[in-house]
Amino acid sequence: IGVRQKGCNGLTYTLEYATAKQKFDEEVEQDGVKVWIEPKAQLSLLGSEMDYVTDKLSSEFVFRNPNIKGTCGCGESFNI
Repeated sequence: IGVRQKGCNGLTYTLEYATAKQKFDEEVEQDGVKVWIEPKAQLSLLGSEMDYVTDKLSSEFVFRNPNIKGTCGCGESFNI
């Protein structure tokens, strides 16, 4: 998981498949799933929860991040 400068509000989440942990990645494991967080994203994701949600119209990862100060109208980007 990473955070990139993008969107109308400053930052957006990035998700990429990885086969190996990089040197400074933070590893989080829950329910048998390992997630590696890029070093630049660690402070902005501190205390966040990630879930996978499926409804009639979409299937997506949803982030609940207590550090967010604001989001854009479409919900794709945020600021801290």
